[in-house]
Amino acid sequence: MRTIITLPLLLLCASAASAQTLPDDTIAATCILKPRTTVQLGSSITGVLSEILADRGTWVRKGEIVARLESSVEQANLALDRTKAANDAAIKVEMADRDLSIREAARKKSLVDKGIDNENALDEIQTKARLGDLRVQQAKMDQQIAALTAQRSERTLDLKQIQSPIDGVVVERKLSPGEYIYEQTSIMTIAQLDPLNVELVLPQDRYGMIRVGEVGMVHPAAPVGGAYKAVVEVVDPVIDAASGTFGVRLRLANPDHVIPAGIHCSVDWPSEKQVSK
Repeated sequence: MRTIITLPLLLLCASAASAQTLPDDTIAATCILKPRTTVQLGSSITGVLSEILADRGTWVRKGEIVARLESSVEQANLALDRTKAANDAAIKVEMADRDLSIREAARKKSLVDKGIDNENALDEIQTKARLGDLRVQQAKMDQQIAALTAQRSERTLDLKQIQSPIDGVVVERKLSPGEYIYEQTSIMTIAQLDPLNVELVLPQDRYGMIRVGEVGMVHPAAPVGGAYKAVVEVVDPVIDAASGTFGVRLRLANPDHVIPAGIHCSVDWPSEKQVSK
């Protein structure tokens, strides 16, 4: 006797199988692990690269110098400006000349008081003493300007030192020492791998089932494997009309860099009871 399975019965069986695969208290989806940030590192000024201090696979820290541009002229200018800023000889000369004028004015006033000399001579020497004060102020101002010029030269030299803006790993080196770098040229690519971004796309019928701040369990593909907690930080507020999907991003801590970026994964949101376990 042949058994006939009707269409409603087939749909019922498929629904039961789906329920076994996806429990009521979880939502599962495929995802991909991506670097938190990827930087195409360049330079704000043009010049010839004199040194590359980081190669592909090198881990770098934020603020670490990874490349240098040729800067012999800037170093010489900085040394010259620092010497000028430290030189206070001009101030000392003007102060000595002013003090001499003050003493001369005191002696001249004594002679005027005694009727030996006239007022015009006293006025002349007193004016010279006041001019001495102005020359001392000018000499001090010149030294301050020299100090500011030295600071500017130091900043100019700093621009020749290319620093990493993030903690990460060099994934590509594009230039070598001796090559000329333009403002649009990229020296190397640095990727931040702690934390990682977990990117996934869900169908629109799941919109509202996942909220920012919730914890998901991420399961990286082989050979990494394992299960890691990640926190939802972005749920796209716009659904793509063409595909009927929306994006979700989670933040996955990766302090020891044991999880590489670029691999596929799966993610589910267990119930609060499951997560606490």
